[in-house]
Formats: sequence, C-alpha cells, structure tokens
Amino acid sequence: MNSIDLSLKMKRLTQWLDGQRPSARFIRKCFDGPPFGSCYVTIDPDRQARFASGNMNRVYLCGAEPGMDSDSIRHVIDLFAAEGIGRFFVWLSPGPRMEAVRGWLGANGLTRVQWTGYPTLCRSVRSPVPFSTDLEVREVGADEIAAMHEPPDQTIWPDYVRTTGSEGFFYYMAFDGQRPVAIAALCMFEDIGYLMAAATAESHRRRGAQQALIAKRIERAEALGCAIEVSETLYMLEHSWRNLQRAGFQEVYEKEVYEWSA
Repeated sequence: MNSIDLSLKMKRLTQWLDGQRPSARFIRKCFDGPPFGSCYVTIDPDRQARFASGNMNRVYLCGAEPGMDSDSIRHVIDLFAAEGIGRFFVWLSPGPRMEAVRGWLGANGLTRVQWTGYPTLCRSVRSPVPFSTDLEVREVGADEIAAMHEPPDQTIWPDYVRTTGSEGFFYYMAFDGQRPVAIAALCMFEDIGYLMAAATAESHRRRGAQQALIAKRIERAEALGCAIEVSETLYMLEHSWRNLQRAGFQEVYEKEVYEWSA
C-alpha cells in the first residue's frame, strides 16, 4: 500500500474511532469542500494538553485536499478561536501538494513539532511473531476490564475502555499472577487490523509484555482476514518502535505535526 492510500485510510479510521462513544463536549467536523477542503477537525475544551499526543484539538490533513487553498488555514484557526481554544495541532499526512500546505501552515504562524516524530507502520507478511515472556498474556472481556481498579497506565486507560463492548474491538492484558500489568487493543477497520492503546506498568517493563501483546493481536487480525496490520508510535518511544520492527512492521510515512497557539 502506498503512503497516500494508507494516509487516507488512516484518516477515515480516525474519524470512525472518534465516533465511538465520544464525550459530550467533543466536537467533530468533517468537511468536504471549500474553504476547508476534505479536512477532519476535532475540538475538545477538556483536552488542551501542551503536547500533541494528549491534545484532542486537531486538524487532520492529507496534503492539499480538494477545495483547499492558501486561505483555508486561516478559516481553520477561526474555528478553534470561536470555541476559545488556545492551542491546537495540525496532523499532516501524505497527499498532493505537500510543499504548498507546509507554506500555508508557516504563513499562518504554525510551527512544526521537532522534538519527536510520529511514524505510521504497516505489516503485510503472514508469519507468527516470536516472543518470550514470563507473564500470562490473553484476551480479556468487558467484565474483567470493568473490574479493574488499578490500571497499568492512567493516561492510556480511558481510550482503552471507551470502546469496550463495541463491535470490531478486541482487548488483551498481560498478567503477573492475578495482577494486570500491561494492556493493548486491536480494532478492525475496512481491511486493516489496527494495533492501539498499548501500555505497560513502569514496574513491569522489559519483561516482554508488549512483544507478546503485539503477537497475540497479529494472530487475531490474521485469523479475521485482515490484509495488513497498522500501528503508530513516537520515535521517542524507542522500545515501542523496536518492538514493532521486530514484529515485521515497516514505516510507511511520518506524520508531520504543526502547533498553533494563541
């Protein structure tokens, strides 16, 4: 799959994921023509984190999409200003006229995030993923998730539980005895299996939990007939990056992330 086809598919996936039981104050806007082009916008006054990964005030672009021109970014800024948002991020994935979009972003005061990168990785081979861990790793149901009182990661946990019980989602945990120490999820969208919401308790890292969780999710995705598996991470998360590479994932593209602040 080429980078533009995958980036368009990932934008559709993001829209679908965001539509799964959103919070009351979460605003989603899907445009399909001038002056915004075909961009997807999310606005959330409750999640205005300093860093892009935790901030849900976002614009998703795949290059200069149809209906977009040099004035489009200013119209986007006005959308956030009208909601009182002081910081948002543009997530730019491969598409037509990338240099033009970069110029429009810069001209409107947005600066690219430089301290890390945001790769999208794809796996299309059909082979088991080896792993070694002394933890018990298995699929879990809604009852076990609901009974969790001390999740391994408080940051990832809300996204992990939000879609519990929804069709097309599968949840996994790694256990040290009876204690859950790592989590991960898989969702099915179109012809891809998307590996998401992975986290390990700091006290139990480097015990093979995530490599095992990757292997279990790939096994499930292949059994369900997925053509490819896709995952995303940050370059700064070196252990996550290496785990995906060891499992046969290859980078297809890096999302460029740009910040605007009032």
